[in-house]
Amino acid sequence: MKIAVMQPYIFPYIGYFQLIKAVDKFIFYDDVNYIKGGWINRNNILINKNKSLFTIPLDKASPFITINETNINLKIFREWRLKFLKTMEQSYKKAPYYSQTYSIIVKNKNL
Repeated sequence: MKIAVMQPYIFPYIGYFQLIKAVDKFIFYDDVNYIKGGWINRNNILINKNKSLFTIPLDKASPFITINETNINLKIFREWRLKFLKTMEQSYKKAPYYSQTYSIIVKNKNL
């Protein structure tokens, strides 16, 4: 039996999905300390062909708590989400599979 263990990421890279497909059991390793500046709540998107970092706002994120204990900062998340979704739409609306992908993102209330 092949097993893979990875920390959760927002919008993982293609190799993450290839790893999931290649194993019999995949485990999200989320009971370890949160890494500030890591990729758990951050990633890059392309805006006008330039890499742009986005960060989902967290409430009291700290390396002294585990990943599964971190929470989204709900005070600023709604406004952040609207801005993020608009940026995604403006940047990717002409991309292949945009409609299918965007609908999945919009349905996720945590993003």
